[in-house]
Amino acid sequence: MNKRLKALTCSLIFSLSLIQSKVYAVNYLSEGSPRIDINKEWVVKFNSPLKMETVNNKNILVTDDSGKTIPVNVSIGASSDIVLVSPIVSGYDPNKKYNLVISPDVKSISGKSLGKTINMQFNTINKYSDGTSYEGVPQIASLSFDYNSLLSNQKPVFFINSKSGTDAQYRIFVHNYADNKDVYTELTDGYVSAEGGKITSSKILTGSSSGEKYKVVVYSKRANTTGAHKDINTDYDNYYVDYFRVVDSTNIGDSQVSNYGITLDEMINIQKNVESKPVFVEYSDMSNEASKNHIKYYVNPSNFLDNYGKYQFLKLTYSEGITAEDLDNILKGKGILEGKGQVFLDAAKEANINPAYLVSHALLETGNGKSQLANGGINDSSGNPYYGVPVYNFFGIGAFDVEPNLNGTRTAYENKWFSPEEAIMGGAKWISPRYINNPNGKQDTLYKMRWNPEKPGTHQYATDVSWAYKQIPRMYNIMSQVKNPVLSFEIPKYK
Repeated sequence: MNKRLKALTCSLIFSLSLIQSKVYAVNYLSEGSPRIDINKEWVVKFNSPLKMETVNNKNILVTDDSGKTIPVNVSIGASSDIVLVSPIVSGYDPNKKYNLVISPDVKSISGKSLGKTINMQFNTINKYSDGTSYEGVPQIASLSFDYNSLLSNQKPVFFINSKSGTDAQYRIFVHNYADNKDVYTELTDGYVSAEGGKITSSKILTGSSSGEKYKVVVYSKRANTTGAHKDINTDYDNYYVDYFRVVDSTNIGDSQVSNYGITLDEMINIQKNVESKPVFVEYSDMSNEASKNHIKYYVNPSNFLDNYGKYQFLKLTYSEGITAEDLDNILKGKGILEGKGQVFLDAAKEANINPAYLVSHALLETGNGKSQLANGGINDSSGNPYYGVPVYNFFGIGAFDVEPNLNGTRTAYENKWFSPEEAIMGGAKWISPRYINNPNGKQDTLYKMRWNPEKPGTHQYATDVSWAYKQIPRMYNIMSQVKNPVLSFEIPKYK
């Protein structure tokens, strides 16, 4: 079935009845408050033709659960009794509550008004999308870039693999994640054809010393025809979402390169289909399933070969150059961790862990030395240490999601971490053989901890596809405070 017609049969339907010169609306849904795909276009059918000037985004709107108006597009459909409510650019946020609101100011062509405001709540599924897939019209199957790490002085070049005919035209917009989420910049001058499947941007994009992530939305439609759908950017038949990065320069220097026996596409497909589904944590929601192109962006090493991004590939095994004085400077004002530079250095050396990583891990897990687990563990109902003596856990070991402080305290007690020094030394020994110096395959970079390219899909430290990248700021900041760091990088390379 044509997906647009399917949307009509599944949409919220308003049955309008003329009573005492007013138009009343009764709404009904077959399944209560619906959970919808983030790309869902509402098709609202009235039983009377509508006055065109009353069909607008003031009288028909979508709000989020805080009451904020969301920038959707409202338009008349195939006939004047049908209204299309198209989602925001690249779709609603996943796993969110929204309200479709229709004001009494919507009027029939004869001037009759709705008797009351109609308010329908809907929820989006907790899954990101790479675009729409309306059938029978041009549809983009995949997108690739001339440069993965695009330099600030280069124009983006897009290679488009499209379905449904050669008469398609394309329009391209990008969003810089450093900007407000609703800001998009057009890279084409309206709709254009893709010569040989290739479109070159009309603009140069900016990067920064730490790189800039961009979302690209490529719209497709039948040539010389108005698209069947519309958002605040343009009309379209389908759109496709992907991601790339702009940097000031790339630098791998004398980094070690490790070759893996699979292609990047094979790696992406393995990660997409692991049992514990990969998620993309953009704000605070930890459950939103990542799209394939989210995975592609973060798993592709070529996106991160600049001086900042390559910290994902920093070797986490012990290296000389970091001193106890360096670590003490970093730990100043960090609660119970202050003054423990020599202990961290000794623990790192004994466990064969980069001391900067060990300190970074402790700062993260203890909230800069202030957490309850780092300061004696939990107490009983009388205010005394739960196990009779204070215990210390600086790395969140055993602090599972259900009752993390209780479980973390128990782990510290069972391991006899009765002093901060014992917690640092013991925690380092616990971490080392499980990932960084794992005898079954060293996962000795942030990238390898997240993706495990030697055995992809197994023994991966996190489900968030952006986890390794999110660890960079702390590591980068620590290394920038070290006087004479010895840095060693290992760059993955796929077939």
